[in-house]
Amino acid sequence: MLRYLNMFVMIGIALILVSLAGFATGGKFLQEPGQEMNPTASLIYLGAGALMLFNGYLSIRNMPTLPTKPVQAASQAEADDADDDVESHENRRTPIRM
Repeated sequence: MLRYLNMFVMIGIALILVSLAGFATGGKFLQEPGQEMNPTASLIYLGAGALMLFNGYLSIRNMPTLPTKPVQAASQAEADDADDDVESHENRRTPIRM
C-alpha cells in the first residue's frame, strides 16, 4: 500500500485540498494579507495538484516490482549447495593419519 504513497501523490493531495479550501471560501483562503484576491488561484492549485497526481501515477507505474519467486529460488539453491557439499564429502577419501 505504501508503494502508492510517494511524495508526488502526497503533494498532489495537499494541493487539491488547498484548492478545495480556496473554492469553499471564494478564494480568501489563498489570499495573502495586503495582496489583491486572485480569482483563478483555486484553479491553479487544482491544476498543479492534478499534475502532481499524474506524475505520481507515472512514477508508480514505471517503478520495478520486487520479485517474489527468486527468494524461493535462492533458498532452493542454498539447499542444493548443501546437498552437493554432503555428496562431495562422501565421495572424497581422506587418509587416516596416526
